Amino acid sequence: MPLSVLIATPHSIIAVSTFHIVAHRVAVSWPWYVIRAAGFVAAGLLFMLMLSGIGHVTGLTYKFIEPIKAWAIHKALAIALCVSIAVHGGFLLIDHFVPFSLTQILVPFASHYNNGTKLWGLPLGGIAVTLGILATYGVIIVVLSSLGWIDTKRKAWRKLHYISYAVAFFVFLHALYIGTDLRYGVFRKIWIGLGIVVLIGILSRLLRVGTTRNPDDT
Repeated sequence: MPLSVLIATPHSIIAVSTFHIVAHRVAVSWPWYVIRAAGFVAAGLLFMLMLSGIGHVTGLTYKFIEPIKAWAIHKALAIALCVSIAVHGGFLLIDHFVPFSLTQILVPFASHYNNGTKLWGLPLGGIAVTLGILATYGVIIVVLSSLGWIDTKRKAWRKLHYISYAVAFFVFLHALYIGTDLRYGVFRKIWIGLGIVVLIGILSRLLRVGTTRNPDDT
């Protein structure tokens, strides 16, 4: 008599088949999953950056974190955002599920991507891609100016920092109309809710324009 007997049941066959299907999809489409994951990470980092930046101006952040540590965290979040955006866009070049060329990920309106999303009958895929590209350039401008000018050209840095609000708006629409996981359901509702939170923060920041200006800004 054998020491063990393998009994195949319908449930075990289904489980094995499901595992093989999932493994095959991951093996074939893994760049697409990296793209989506990097997009989620970038969105989360941008959300934290926006709220922490607004907290710096309103002083709310300093109630929980020392100013030096708060600025260090803000800078680390910005650098991490740049890395996640690079991964998000870079892996589009090697993905075969939705192929993009270098021109299409760097030049606005060069992509004619269509995921079926429409507004008033107009396809929004290509527009959403363009908004993502413009947001990327906005992030680069804000981060580089912050790293290089925050101590030497503070007035110019402060003005360029307002680009971050346009970046937030572009990213919100980019994800809303092109994000695979945000087309329907709970994730879309969460994304809209986070957008409202950021909008409230931006409005509160804009209401303080001119009230926190440093006379030594140059």
